[in-house]
Amino acid sequence: MKWLLLPLAIIAVYSIYYGSYYLVCPDGEGEGILAELNIPHPAVIAHRGASIVAPESTRPAYEIARDLGSDYLEADLQRTADGHIIVFHDQTLRRTSNVEELYPERVDADIGEFTLQELRQLDFGSWFNEQFPRYAQEHYRGLEILTLEELIAVARAGHHRPGLILETKHPYKYPGIEEDIVTVLQQEGWLEDDHPHAGTIFFSFSVGSLRTFQQLVPKVPRLLLITDSMISRRSWEAWLATAEAVAHGLGPKGFMAWPWHIAAAHDRGLFVFPYTINYLWQIQVLARFQAAGFITDRPEIVLGFLNRINGMQQPSPGDELSAIPLEPGRLHGQSGNGQ
Repeated sequence: MKWLLLPLAIIAVYSIYYGSYYLVCPDGEGEGILAELNIPHPAVIAHRGASIVAPESTRPAYEIARDLGSDYLEADLQRTADGHIIVFHDQTLRRTSNVEELYPERVDADIGEFTLQELRQLDFGSWFNEQFPRYAQEHYRGLEILTLEELIAVARAGHHRPGLILETKHPYKYPGIEEDIVTVLQQEGWLEDDHPHAGTIFFSFSVGSLRTFQQLVPKVPRLLLITDSMISRRSWEAWLATAEAVAHGLGPKGFMAWPWHIAAAHDRGLFVFPYTINYLWQIQVLARFQAAGFITDRPEIVLGFLNRINGMQQPSPGDELSAIPLEPGRLHGQSGNGQ
């Protein structure tokens, strides 16, 4: 066994040197990669809106994120039984609506089995007031589900106009949803709008879904999302090779965004947007690692760190806006795949 010691020692020394190099001198090419795509650097992406202080994926959450100055509003898209594209994360309605009261026999039915009219009867805000009284607002009661058209209207309505990052959620359940999404964007004139930066980015965990967007609207940036379970099945280099064929960037969980991983992505011309980044210390670390953007439930913290927040006092050193506690289970990684 002694013959193994020398090669193992060489590997260990190399790994330490290689890792330490990128910790000390992180790769800084992400800004240039984003500039070619007309994406702001670093990009601040409001995950389901400002979803710590308002019910996720609802009008108030997106309006708050917009008015804070977020670069992008992130939305999960699914399709109703009658063909409307709606903004919703989970497969069922149980967690964030009063479906048990109105449709008790359909509590565990997929959201795609409901028509838009049926969904309009549900309350998508009261659950938040009950679970998170610290942020409860009376006007959150009775909130309706949003369609993609309505999300576009929200993005257009403020003094600050963010772009949209749109994720196809469970696209295998909705054949042709990519074409439907592009049709809505075209009908609303969103793809042709004179945005201050790239107005749309497509997200997905599905390589096939991204490939479809690539064929439909090749000039719109795309990002491949990967979870920790996905990275355990394949190496980072393998995922980079996969992403390179269909996307312009990778969206890993935050703890996977090591500086050597980011540098390897930059070598292939890919940017990295880690998720879900909700604490100031995480932002500070990943900024040092040269993450090109931050997918966050708490855009006020990222914007405050970047001194770009609208209408709020800037955080002073040691004063964390991130001191707002996350109640147990609030971090969205506990629902579905976390994105």
